[in-house]
Amino acid sequence: MISQGTLDKLEFPKILQYISKYAATDPGKSCINSLRPMEELPRIEEEGVLVSQAKEILIKNNTFPLDFIPDLNEIISKSSIQGAVLDPKSILEILKLSVNSRNIFQFLKNNSETGRLLFVKCANDLFVDKLFEHHIQKIVGENGEIKENASPKLQEIRKEINSKKDDLIKSVNKIVKSLSEQDIAREDYLTLRDGRIVIPVKAEHKRHIKGFIHSESATGQTVYIEPEETLDLNNDIVSLSFAERREVERLLRELTRLIGNESSRLKKSLSAIAFLDSVFSRAKYSIEVIGSFPAIDEEKPLFIQDAR
Repeated sequence: MISQGTLDKLEFPKILQYISKYAATDPGKSCINSLRPMEELPRIEEEGVLVSQAKEILIKNNTFPLDFIPDLNEIISKSSIQGAVLDPKSILEILKLSVNSRNIFQFLKNNSETGRLLFVKCANDLFVDKLFEHHIQKIVGENGEIKENASPKLQEIRKEINSKKDDLIKSVNKIVKSLSEQDIAREDYLTLRDGRIVIPVKAEHKRHIKGFIHSESATGQTVYIEPEETLDLNNDIVSLSFAERREVERLLRELTRLIGNESSRLKKSLSAIAFLDSVFSRAKYSIEVIGSFPAIDEEKPLFIQDAR
């Protein structure tokens, strides 16, 4: 085993750091920086073949289909916990992992003649499940929003909220217009307090309006009143908003459970992608420095010429 001191003198960590810049994923970078010189001949030869095949594939295709992926092990582990709920952003990261995994599988399959060992070694570990992706895409939009048609219940709730809001705005606008004409409302606009639509009213006229006072301005010259006529509508909207939140949480819990059921396969796929990212990064570095894998003969002494 080569000591860390020797590796430092050889600037081996610096080389790894340089190669890691080619990596597209955080796990791939970690995989590269954890590499150490090998001593078992079969493993050395296998790694040499893998990198050589990756070089041929890159020269032929000029690319390897892999987008940035962070280390998702913690998120995947969390999905396995009973009752856990992942946030939409985390769920989209898992979707990205799944899509990348499927694309890489297809890429290796298409290039299996050139990269036979790469395909044989990694194909079985790559997660491929379009139905899994469809379940997520049906519920979570590409920006992390929960889609309108994620479930019939959510669609109905949101439709009712929008209808109630329209009625509320019409009602409040009517009140504001009347108050503005009487110079009672301070400004001709609506505002929100604690999620409820209120009217800014001059403090001296606050007793002229029946309703609930939510707050006052810092100067005390304006009070924010929820008119009596809109209390029920505001209550309905708040109640529907709670129902919407419960349905969204139910959908996210359902997706979390789906991810949790596939957690072991997803982790295995993440590990395979990290390894492939490492192999193709080393291949890119080899192309850059015009490198080649050396011949190995256990019967002869090691001779290095023009090494750098």
